[in-house]
Amino acid sequence: MAEFDHGFKIVTDAAGPRLARLAGVPCTSWEPLTGDVQATVERLADRAFLARHRRERFVAYVEAYTYWDEAAPWDVLAKSGLLSARERLPTKSLLFVLHPRGYRPQRGKIRLSVGGALTQHVAFEEVCLWKKRPEAWWEQSPGLMTLYPLCKHGRRPEESITHAAGAIERGEGDGVRRGELLTILSIFGSLAYPNLDSVQIIGSEQMRESPFYQQIVQEGVVLKARADILAVLEERLGPEAATRVADTVNALTDVPLMDRLLRLTARCSSVEEFRRALPLVETSPVPATRRRPSTPSRSSGGRR
Repeated sequence: MAEFDHGFKIVTDAAGPRLARLAGVPCTSWEPLTGDVQATVERLADRAFLARHRRERFVAYVEAYTYWDEAAPWDVLAKSGLLSARERLPTKSLLFVLHPRGYRPQRGKIRLSVGGALTQHVAFEEVCLWKKRPEAWWEQSPGLMTLYPLCKHGRRPEESITHAAGAIERGEGDGVRRGELLTILSIFGSLAYPNLDSVQIIGSEQMRESPFYQQIVQEGVVLKARADILAVLEERLGPEAATRVADTVNALTDVPLMDRLLRLTARCSSVEEFRRALPLVETSPVPATRRRPSTPSRSSGGRR
């Protein structure tokens, strides 16, 4: 679920302090951690920010889970400690849960003890989006409106998506940025309503300027090309033959070369003949498809 990973990262940058406000954490200033600290955090978490409320300074650590992950409290324990140690500041942890499947309330804390004596105690904010009722001030934050379909909005599914899209179009004047946010809205809309075509509701023409949308489309083309090769190979030579080369085929990224390989697959008479064509494909100088940035792989089970 890399789309959710990357999409929520964009939301944290776009919505900023308003995302913290949604979690009940007021901020008067909010800026990303920079340098090696942020690089370390990016490998471990969604985003971390230096925040201030009045005279109080703290780190805001923001992480999202598509579905609840039992490891989440332990992640908070480890990452909040790392951030506090690096910045010599308290860390406020904000955990956004996008979908109710598998969720169990955590009461906002993890407490560990030995022999009845407390050893660690970390608190965090659990933000269950399906419980959040949108407020009027959301309309002023196009980034926040990408989450609208996931919330307790009281609208019909299709209406919730069109309403959020309208708010984003009115609030975001930059065409590329607007396309990026509409793309994210379509992703979260599909999570909320799997049977709806969110892209069709919003209109793909509204997203074409978004690099994120272009990457998603290109990745879809790559996945289809791989599947076509394996399907034809299975039809000609049987399931075992397709299984033997599946890992190699699924590592290919260049669409024109895969088109050539598909034509060869349609006429090859053995797995060995197919394999003989692979070195040519793999060493071709044609650039590979650029892959979308992603974060740690807990997405499929819990995180995003």
